[in-house]
Amino acid sequence: MKKFLIIAICIFAVSALYAAEIKDNILYVNVEIVPNATTIEFSSPGTIIINEEDSPFQLEFSNTSISIQIPDGIEIVPFWRIGIKKFASQSEAEAFIVTFPECYAKEIPAISFDGTRFSIQNEFAVYLNNTFSSYEEAKLNAEVDSWIEENYEYSYCDLLIYDIEQQKDYYLRAPIQIESSAPITVENVPRSNFWNPAEFVTREYESDLRVIINQIGKMNLIAHSDFENYVAGVIPNEIGTDSPMEAMKAQAIAARSEALFRVLNGVHKDDGFDLCASVHCQVFSGITDINAVTESAVENTRGIVGVYKGKIINAVYSTSCGGKTETCSNAWGGKEVPYLTSIYDGNGSNSYDLTQDYYAEKWVKNPQPVFCNTQDDKGWVRNTYTWEKKYTLSNFQRMMSDKANFGTYVGYEVLERGESGRIIKMKLKGSKGELLLENELLIRQTLGGLRSSLFYITKDSQYIRIIGRGSGHGVGMCQIGAINMAKQGYSYEDILKHYFTGIGLKKIEYRN
Repeated sequence: MKKFLIIAICIFAVSALYAAEIKDNILYVNVEIVPNATTIEFSSPGTIIINEEDSPFQLEFSNTSISIQIPDGIEIVPFWRIGIKKFASQSEAEAFIVTFPECYAKEIPAISFDGTRFSIQNEFAVYLNNTFSSYEEAKLNAEVDSWIEENYEYSYCDLLIYDIEQQKDYYLRAPIQIESSAPITVENVPRSNFWNPAEFVTREYESDLRVIINQIGKMNLIAHSDFENYVAGVIPNEIGTDSPMEAMKAQAIAARSEALFRVLNGVHKDDGFDLCASVHCQVFSGITDINAVTESAVENTRGIVGVYKGKIINAVYSTSCGGKTETCSNAWGGKEVPYLTSIYDGNGSNSYDLTQDYYAEKWVKNPQPVFCNTQDDKGWVRNTYTWEKKYTLSNFQRMMSDKANFGTYVGYEVLERGESGRIIKMKLKGSKGELLLENELLIRQTLGGLRSSLFYITKDSQYIRIIGRGSGHGVGMCQIGAINMAKQGYSYEDILKHYFTGIGLKKIEYRN
């Protein structure tokens, strides 16, 4: 393929680059499905139209496979802008600029929830005309009530569009939009974790995609999706397609609530999209795994979210709590959230104080009649309640030598457990030194990717055994518990109110 370079200056504004929108009272979100790519390959049996966002120029293809590549060596120059003030109307912003001509106005989306309606009403932000070469320089020129945004200037932003079937290449300037009259199949999509992808898969999406160049000079592929279709694309990856209907309804409401919570709080507002398709947000596989059952779960809960004091809740969940859920502040630090406190995953209560090491170990050794007790089930469900990870002494020493001057394993000391019994601070003791671990996720990762940090360790002449219970952080809804509650006749409302303390359920509207 021939390759040439057109030099042009492209400016990429990080903040509010592309945001959720409402059309005909339907919410649409932008979901990053492939991050940091140098090549994107996709195909469609329909007519594919690819166009530049900033010009009317477009390409049209039919029933073919397309490769999009980014040239090497893009020079990225960051710069910073100072925001001065925000206004509800354009006329107010323009009146301000008359008085302060050193400024300009830009329209930006403002997303809000009033307790019943989710709406997007654009506002107008006023910025200084001057730009700055560093954050520190911008800060020196900023006022108390102003804000600073990082932007990027690229040496060029042309993308190579290659028709694989016809062996022809074309060039379009990013950002570009991709539309097709039929679903689009994308190759080499990270399965669930964007930061350390262990597996790449082929997935199918609706016919509206977008490609941008990101802050490190690579491509992000973004899907523009009807929000309820997004929820349907999350359910198969998070609770499966064969769970009881009431559990799937509970999952649909949790997924909808968590996604809207993230959109409202602008988790990815500086990245050019609303949500990512990774475990960081929720695993979304487009229309790949959607079936009649998942569609029914979404349709029968359409618009329903969890609310607490008039606000949409952060309805987090994990595979198995192990018998007791964890308080969010223990898992992630920060302030306590009233609806994300520790609860016993069964009827009634229990007398174990799992913050105490003795009782936590006893808890792991002795099964309880909790909803997530799946010892009688088969396959992956069974393995989420109790589990064991075994290392030879030499393998454990080798694993630890990559992280510290550790030597041979001597023992461990639990310094703090959360209310679910999960370890949130501990010491690993070696013959040459100690390793202090102060985070639930870090503990799991350091010890070889444990299912959870609810465990104890034993050692004999041959092996080090880590014996534990549960899977995931344990905060919020326990998915295995939800499945078994549904099997026992509980409704989706029962399930959600069991795991999220003091919440209500509300059907919301989307308004233009």
